[in-house]
This record gives sequence, C-alpha cells and structure tokens, in this order.
Amino acid sequence: MKVLIVDDEEHVREGVELAIDWPTYNIQQILTAEDGFEAIEIVRGEEPELIICDMSMPKMDGPRFLELLREEGWNSKVIVLSGYQEFRYTRATLLANGVDYLLKPFKIDDLDKAVAKAVTSIEQNQQTKHEEFNNSFRIKEADSLLNEQKMNTYLQNDPIQEDSMLQLFEEVGLSEQDFYVLMYLPRNSNSVIERYYMGDESLFEFSVKNVLNDIIKQVGNYYCFTDEQFIIVYIQSDLSIDELEFYQKKISELWYKTLRLLTISGFSKRRTSIGQLHHSLKEAKAEILNTNIIKASQSYQNATDLTPFMDKELLLLEAIRNQDKNQIQELVHSYVESLHTKSNLPLKELQHYSIEANLLLMRVMNQLQSKQHIETMPLWLSDLEEWEKTLIHMFHSIVDDANESASTIQSIAAIKNYIHDHMSEEITLSSLAEIFHFSPQYLSKRFKEMHQTTVMSYLTQIRMDNACELLKFSELSVQEIAASVGYEDDNYFSKVFRKHYGVSPTQYRRVNK
Repeated sequence: MKVLIVDDEEHVREGVELAIDWPTYNIQQILTAEDGFEAIEIVRGEEPELIICDMSMPKMDGPRFLELLREEGWNSKVIVLSGYQEFRYTRATLLANGVDYLLKPFKIDDLDKAVAKAVTSIEQNQQTKHEEFNNSFRIKEADSLLNEQKMNTYLQNDPIQEDSMLQLFEEVGLSEQDFYVLMYLPRNSNSVIERYYMGDESLFEFSVKNVLNDIIKQVGNYYCFTDEQFIIVYIQSDLSIDELEFYQKKISELWYKTLRLLTISGFSKRRTSIGQLHHSLKEAKAEILNTNIIKASQSYQNATDLTPFMDKELLLLEAIRNQDKNQIQELVHSYVESLHTKSNLPLKELQHYSIEANLLLMRVMNQLQSKQHIETMPLWLSDLEEWEKTLIHMFHSIVDDANESASTIQSIAAIKNYIHDHMSEEITLSSLAEIFHFSPQYLSKRFKEMHQTTVMSYLTQIRMDNACELLKFSELSVQEIAASVGYEDDNYFSKVFRKHYGVSPTQYRRVNK
C-alpha cells in the first residue's frame, strides 16, 4: 500500500511521515509532494491508496487538487490537514473520498486514528472488490465447466448431434464450419502441478488457458477445453496451414517457457466443420500417436534387442517378496534404458509397453493372491521419465501394502513431525515420499486415512497456524512472516491467508495484536 503526503511546508511533511508507524498499516511506500500540481502527477503514476493533504498551498491548492481527483475518477482515501475550518474545505473533503478533517496543529493520536480509519476503509473496499471478482470468476468458471462437459458429452456421440453442438458453438463464439482443430498432449503435467502449483489442478488449467489466450486472441476466435488427457483448441481464423503450424509450435514453446509444461501436438490439415469434427480429431490424435517421443539427444548409440518386460516377472516377484524396493527400481530402470536405445519410439508403441506393464502388474497381484486395488499405467503417458517413475511407484505400492505394520504408522507420524520442522522449506508429496521411502500414492492414501486430510492441506494449515502466532506475538513484517512459513511470494501468502480466515494478514494482526 502507498501513502502520498501533500503539503507545501517541509517540516509538516516530515512530521507526518515520522508520526505514524506505517508498516503496522501495511503501508510500504511513502510519497511526498509540495503542491497540487506535483501531487496529481504522482497520483497518475503511482496510484496511492491513501492521500494526506493540506488545503492551503501555492500553485494548486487542496480543493482544486481534490476536485481533479474526483474528475479523473481516482478512489484514493483522503485525510485533510488544514489551519482553517472553512466550509469549502470541508465540502471538498467530502466530495473526494475524505475520511477525516484535522485542524492544525493536530495531535499525533488523532492522525493515527484517522490513518487507521482510512486503512480499514481501503481494505474493506479491496475485500469487497476481491469478493466481487471471485464471484464473477466462479460464475464464469462454472459456465466454462458446464460448456466443457457438454462438449465432451456431444463428442461421445457418433454421429455428432449437430443441432446441440451448433448451439454450444454459438455460446462460445464460433460458427459451425471453417475452423481448425489443434490437439495437445501434456507430457509432464503431474510434476508441474505438484512442484509449481502445490497440487492445485484448477489453478494449473487456468494458467494454461491464460498463456494460450495471450497468443491465440490476436489471430481469431477460439475455444479451448480439456478432454481426457488432451488440451483441444478450435480456431476460427484465416490462417494458412503454414501459419497455423507456426502458432501450434509457438503455443508449445510458450507453455514450456512460462509453465515448464512439455507437450506433443497434432492438428487437422484443413478447415473442418461440426459434421467432420470426429474425423479432424482423429487426424490430430493420429499425429500425436505417431510422434517419436525420444529426442536424438536422449537416444543411446548402442541399440540392443528389447527383452519383453513380461520376462522380468519372476525377478519382480522375488524383489516384492523380499521387500527390495531398490531391486524393483533397478529392474524397471534397466527396461527403460533399453527403450532409450531405440532411435524411434512412437507414442503408440509406448502404449503397447504400457499395456504389457499393466498385464504384468495383474499377474504379479494374482501370484501374491493380493486383493489390493491398484491403479493401471495410464495409456497416454508420453515421457519416459514419467513412465518409469509411475511404474516404479506402482510396484512400490504393492510392497508398502504387503508390509503395512506399526512401523508404517510411526513413519506417517514422523512425516507430520518433519512437516512441522521444515515448513519454511519447499515440500512436495514426491520429496516426502523419497525421504521416507514410500510411493507418493501410498503415502497420500495412508496419510489421509490416518489424519482425514491430504498431506498438502495439512502443510498449508500448519503454515497458516504458525503465521497467526507470528502476526499476534511478533513484530515481523508480513513479508518476513510469509518467508518464515514457506512462501517466497508474500502476495500469494496473503491470498492463501485470506482464503483460510476471511481477512488479510494485516487486518488479522490489527484485531488480534
């Protein structure tokens, strides 16, 4: 928050600046001006939330300055300082979002009360705007989700019900023909969501669509939605095929640059219509399936004959019975290493290996006579590193469930203690799983069973509890408190805090100090 002090007398400006403990009110920047001319220029450039203004000044006096504030639509709160009790000064104050009128010489306590009153009003207005924005966003998000569900439902029909689809196209701003289809398959979305979005999938999708919008809005109308693992974009534009391919690559590059998201993509090579939509989607998907997922830099020089993964069944069974996670990891890793020796590995071929891995998982479960429910390998995994991690985690989950005991409960308790001791550091589900030698899936499942909350929700609550204590009993700034509980960005910390307690950290401190 910023405050602007306007007075032609330097000692008054300095006196006001020194009289108030500004950080207490979350005011980080103090600006000064000698008259109304200088002040209005500062307002236009800095947009201070609070203005403390003298009335009698040369060049441009207070009433004229406040009149300009009103004419230009600035919403800064104003505290007026004056040596005179004149009606025109009082009227100007009331018309310009004035919260108080203090006669010189004023008491510091009176000024402090006026600042507190102004800041409370500012924060209430900000909260109201924030709530209005959130309500508007939730309505738009609900409409968007409903349209997405409709789109996915209509695409399941073959042939497509063109009347229903046409109505939906009109709602999202597209006509029934002459549009292109772009399709993207995220390769590392799970790790991006966990590492950079603290598991918040909806925030990740919002970011993905925002980046897309920055590029596509300049070339024509478009509609973006997710279907299963895919991000699908319909674009209505006069672009040529070469230009479309340029934007297809540009979107992928910007997603990686801004979000660290890797994708592979395909698109229909001609404009399509609602009636031909299934064909165009299949064309785009076929391009993705035929994409070589091994880059030249990742391919190993000495190619070897690929031994079927099913041949490792006995070795995997022995490792599981011996609870040897390192051996399991080595068996899976050696198989993935052999995949790297291939110079060309289309995604559709990797899907065959995923199916083989799922079959082997079921055979192992049957051999162990286990009734445990285990997830299958997703068919649309397209990154070998993710593929390897996922398969290792699945076999580790079998070991964890077979080996569940009192020591497991003690380990989960140790995880709680670790979160308490290291909350100021970067903590993810994967990092905890690695430290405590569980698979992320098993750790997540057992932690929720034991504590009725997710690991990341528990971490957030611990951070918020500690932030409350520091706000009540320390003199640390909000920024310092944010850093001490694990948030590098104090703005993000304030958003999370407000979501939990309904007020900003500054408001909480003022009420509970």
